[in-house]
Amino acid sequence: MNEFKLQKYRDLGSILTDSFVYIKIHYKSLGKALLLLALPFYLVSGFVVGDAYTSFFSAMFNNPEAAESLIGPGFLIGMLLLVMSSVALLTVTLTHVSIVNEQGEAKLSDITDRFGTNFMILLLLYILIIFGVSISFLFFIIPGIYIGIKLFVAPAVSILENKNPIDAITRSWQLVKGHWWFTFATYLVMNIITSFMSYVVVIPFGIIMSFFTTAGAGSSESFVNGMGILYGLMILIASLFTVVLLIAMCLHYFNLIERKEGKGLRAQIEELG
Repeated sequence: MNEFKLQKYRDLGSILTDSFVYIKIHYKSLGKALLLLALPFYLVSGFVVGDAYTSFFSAMFNNPEAAESLIGPGFLIGMLLLVMSSVALLTVTLTHVSIVNEQGEAKLSDITDRFGTNFMILLLLYILIIFGVSISFLFFIIPGIYIGIKLFVAPAVSILENKNPIDAITRSWQLVKGHWWFTFATYLVMNIITSFMSYVVVIPFGIIMSFFTTAGAGSSESFVNGMGILYGLMILIASLFTVVLLIAMCLHYFNLIERKEGKGLRAQIEELG
């Protein structure tokens, strides 16, 4: 049993460091769940999107003027699968945090038991948030940013408090009230960090593809097939770093709960009593 506490008051620096501490403590159980439940989604979606890129590059190299559009049925299906992949990653991470919060440790069997139900809840919530933020962005972008931050902890609320998507959105709106700028800073900093981490790994793939293109290998069938595979791997690797951001979201949720309701402090007082 570790001494790491989820329910506690945190500043931005603590959220940042504790996100990595959480991964360090629970990397085995979290990693197994991600490999079993999230990786298959990314492999399929990466293959479908990569195959669409392969067809595009093959047509472009053979006959640039008649190259077919990238936006075809295969690409659209791949994008839909990528959305499901993101939801699977979100489901595994939030379910893991929820179980750790309840039991102190998370077993793979516990995560698999809850995965199906949590996946459907988060998929619906994901669609509602994307729809709401997209509509808001039509009004000069700023409303979209404001609403996106207000709903930042909605996924954590839905799983950690076992709420339906509508109640989770309402609860997130209430929790972030008065802490919008703190929430914005948390999202911005963690997003920059995770994006930088993914770029460090993904950029070499881009360099490799550029090298082979300039070397004249672009017209070969093996090259265009390799482009599809590499693009699928790039999607997979970049997405895995999102786990850090998702854990930070959960820690910020607990932080907001502590700031507004003091649940952790009350629990400590009850233990002393």
